[in-house]
Amino acid sequence: MPRDEQMQMRPEAPPELVARAGHDPAAFGDLYDHYLPRVYAFCRKYSETREEAEDLTALTFERALTAIHRYQERDIPFSRWLLRVAANALIDQSRRTGRLTSFGSDLELMSDESHLEQWEQAYWLRTHVEALPRDQQEVVRLRFYEDQRFRDVAARMGRSEGAVKQLLRRALRVLQLRIQEETEEAPSDD
Repeated sequence: MPRDEQMQMRPEAPPELVARAGHDPAAFGDLYDHYLPRVYAFCRKYSETREEAEDLTALTFERALTAIHRYQERDIPFSRWLLRVAANALIDQSRRTGRLTSFGSDLELMSDESHLEQWEQAYWLRTHVEALPRDQQEVVRLRFYEDQRFRDVAARMGRSEGAVKQLLRRALRVLQLRIQEETEEAPSDD
């Protein structure tokens, strides 16, 4: 998908901030604050415990601080580079401990940019769905995540099929508007 048509996740940090972070601890702190939720969510997905995810997140940022001077954009967003650092930390940990998490085979794929991009898109979508009102979250979850028919969703939610369809339309419209807003706010590559 061309870059200007991609669904935008949380905006990338400005390139100037990334460049300064190699020699300015405050700038690296700003990068940490900006990317912490995304990196932690990634580590949590592939960790067995919250504590393990926290340790891996810390290790990811420690490694990133050490290696940030080697980062070059080259059409790879900084967030993707950070997720690759996190994936390598997860792989190293699983090899070191001799146990592969239940997601071990997925981790080997994480060096592939398309998998990292798909993960970021799923993370973006999940965070936006979680920002919807509860009833809209539920209708999206039941209809799309659990693949239930409208009549089954209506029965579970105690609503008519028409009301469920209208609720889903509203939720999808909100998500569509957010995508448009973020696409319009995203800096162009021109």
